Amino acid sequence: MNTLPNNITKQRIGEIVAQNYHTAGIFQKYGIDFCCGGGITLAKACEKKGEDVRKVAKELSLVMTTPTTSGENYNDWSPSFLIDYIENTHHTFVRRKIEEIGFFAAKVAQVHGENHPENVDIYNAFMELVQEMQDHLESEEKVVFPLIKKIEQLRNEGKTIPEDLLTEFDLQVIQMEKEHDGAGNLMKKIRDFSNDYTPPVDACTTYRILYQNLHGFEQDLHKHVHLENNILFKKAQALLK
Repeated sequence: MNTLPNNITKQRIGEIVAQNYHTAGIFQKYGIDFCCGGGITLAKACEKKGEDVRKVAKELSLVMTTPTTSGENYNDWSPSFLIDYIENTHHTFVRRKIEEIGFFAAKVAQVHGENHPENVDIYNAFMELVQEMQDHLESEEKVVFPLIKKIEQLRNEGKTIPEDLLTEFDLQVIQMEKEHDGAGNLMKKIRDFSNDYTPPVDACTTYRILYQNLHGFEQDLHKHVHLENNILFKKAQALLK
């Protein structure tokens, strides 16, 4: 069972979610970004959203003090284990869904674009996101993740980590977080275009399926980015100290 610290309002959003991922649902409820925007405090986030920080903190307390049977305690996982999980779960999900969602987005834009032109914007934004995500996943799998695993191996073997690896790691993390921000901004545009994934009353089945898929894709992206920004990269940085 996780307990809620007394200074919760001064904690960063990403740190809170890292302690207990179930708090993500509370932040999502209030529209508070916990992945790319996880670097600000709870108090600041509530201020920006015009929410009562005491009310939000109370809901977080309830979630964090409720026992859970989930075995996904990401903070206890080694960087290498977490990397394998991210690749097998989130990278696989992205690659599987982008083709499916792209097909639905193209069809809805073609059929309904005249009466609902926002769907053309959704299609264009999603295809831009697809290209960025494909390049991003490849960079992570071929460069960033092997680099983190190498650093972990050297640390486990008690060896000195070469200066060039330290420099490369810092540069890669900056780039990855920048790309995460870019993907998050594109998803925000899609959410805005779709009126929070709310199809109009005259929407056909394909139209509704598209919006449901986009919503699910955003939820997975939030967790994906959170695991990397707030847990994996922090764990790797701790190995360098």
